[in-house]
Amino acid sequence: MDQIVGERETERTIIDKIRRECDIVVQHEEADKRIVFSMQSDGIQSVLELVPRVAAIRRNPPNVSAGRLSSMADIVRVETDWISAVSTERGYHTEELVGKLISGALAYQNQMRVPVCLVEGITESFPESDNFASKAEFLGKFGFQYIYDRPHYVLNTETVSEEMLGRAAGGETVSLDIPNMTLQAVAREDMLSLAHFANARLCRQYGFFTIRSASYYEQVQKKLLDSGGNLFQVMENGIRKGFFACTNAASDSIREVVFDQDFDKDCYLLTEKGRKPTVMARIVNMPEMLRHVAGDGRITIAIRLKDPVIAENDGLFIWYIDEGGSRMERVEEPVTDQETDSSMRPEVTTTIGEFTAFIFEYMKLKQNAKFDSIYLAGPAFINEMY
Repeated sequence: MDQIVGERETERTIIDKIRRECDIVVQHEEADKRIVFSMQSDGIQSVLELVPRVAAIRRNPPNVSAGRLSSMADIVRVETDWISAVSTERGYHTEELVGKLISGALAYQNQMRVPVCLVEGITESFPESDNFASKAEFLGKFGFQYIYDRPHYVLNTETVSEEMLGRAAGGETVSLDIPNMTLQAVAREDMLSLAHFANARLCRQYGFFTIRSASYYEQVQKKLLDSGGNLFQVMENGIRKGFFACTNAASDSIREVVFDQDFDKDCYLLTEKGRKPTVMARIVNMPEMLRHVAGDGRITIAIRLKDPVIAENDGLFIWYIDEGGSRMERVEEPVTDQETDSSMRPEVTTTIGEFTAFIFEYMKLKQNAKFDSIYLAGPAFINEMY
């Protein structure tokens, strides 16, 4: 109890500090734990909502015994924050106001020791008056970079027709042409087992994903039902082989997809060419993030990071990596190249966004044995539905 009280007092202190230093209103919504940042200028109210999520990062170095699939015992739970909404009154959007809100939200997360901040659904998170490209470019100015591309699935109508989908949505257990296989909507009492199924499968393939829960899928299903869709599962003799979310009755409205095996998925869903960049992220508190990045042996890298918002992440660092994790130590930058010790010359110069994308295996910083020996935190699976 004392620890909880202490954590709440620390958060209140940090919120008061952000209010004073950034001149924005910060409110903690106790009901769902979201933090609301807001400010008003010339009668225009701008709001940014920050929502906490629990994510899984693979334990590094991999400690899976031979002959055993990865399990939830092989992951570490970490707190992350998501920018879930940015809005302004009357559809009016000013980069200055929203920029202050983003900077304030990042300052709050850094002081709360949140390792990474994410933004999903760029087109939904900013006022409609801006186009998609400008939103991504705008977030890039604050150190955000893409880390996840969402695949585009459609029904394999040779196996599952839209008519079958409609019958399953109506509560029927639909027999498929494949022996012993059925399609049905997920019942409310199945949400907990569905979450266990998803987490168990995701940790086998991905280094980073948001941990699913029964309440998560209950909220997902509610949202899907409001749009004419549902959560569907494929069963073999009563055993779940996989599931998918369908936003409406159309065959091309598939979203979250998790199957026991890829060949099972391919029987029921087709993956169309092309993946859409969907989720952006940026490392906020570097020490907390680097705890989850390890290496194959001892590795030392001189790296120049450019962070336009968080001063602690900006500068020349020596990155120390071993099997227990990693850390960065700031070094003084020399005045001229002639004064540069060879060990201090950065092996790579990069932005905080590019470094984030590298950590989540979305891009490479440098092609050499040293960088290839780093156990990274990716790849990421992020298919949030709300």
